[in-house]
Amino acid sequence: MAIRDVRAYIEEHGLVETADEESEKSIWRKSGFEGVRSFGEMEQILSRFIREHRDARRLNRAQVGIMVGLHETIFARYERAFSKLHVTRLIHLCEILDCSPIEVVHAAAPHLFGDNRKEADDKMKLILCILDMPALTAASLLAMIEGLVGERERSGD
Repeated sequence: MAIRDVRAYIEEHGLVETADEESEKSIWRKSGFEGVRSFGEMEQILSRFIREHRDARRLNRAQVGIMVGLHETIFARYERAFSKLHVTRLIHLCEILDCSPIEVVHAAAPHLFGDNRKEADDKMKLILCILDMPALTAASLLAMIEGLVGERERSGD
């Protein structure tokens, strides 16, 4: 069953009314650290992230194009933010470029990770550390954190 009052939901989640050139109507978004980034700005950031990671792996566009099944000129559209990256294509590129989709999301929308830039960056660093941990270490850390959360809930904090 849907909620009854969408306005209450909007207010409770801190969404702000905004306009974007991709939408004819007003849309509701979370404000970032520098305000609301347009979808176009986020596409530019995603494109730059992909290009920088491709360069860091010393791959050219033709080589990545082969791996994603696209001609070099078609793949170049993603790096120029001419074509939009769909989540499935983004995941595929992350597989090829050996990076996490979480890193890409953080680059475009760091406000989803914390209340300020430092908090968001610290959480991103922590996530990357966790992703690189051996499985046994991650399981031990999870058990420790669950214990701490349980203690906090029992103490009423």
